[in-house]
Amino acid sequence: MTEIYIYNQRYEIPEGLTILKAFEWAGFHLTRGVGCRGGFCGACGTVYRISGDYRLHYALPARRSSSPA
Repeated sequence: MTEIYIYNQRYEIPEGLTILKAFEWAGFHLTRGVGCRGGFCGACGTVYRISGDYRLHYALPARRSSSPA
């Protein structure tokens, strides 16, 4: 299991899920801004941060794994 934080709330999700699937696993119902859900159209672009890293990262959550690289 991987530990992630969404809106300062801690969730444990299975490893290997994409960011988009991790949100859904945590119970969020995503209906806007997710586009094709395959990472091809670019509608799901997001900004995220990894614990201990001050930089912001950019990715398509339909493609990017939720586990830190």
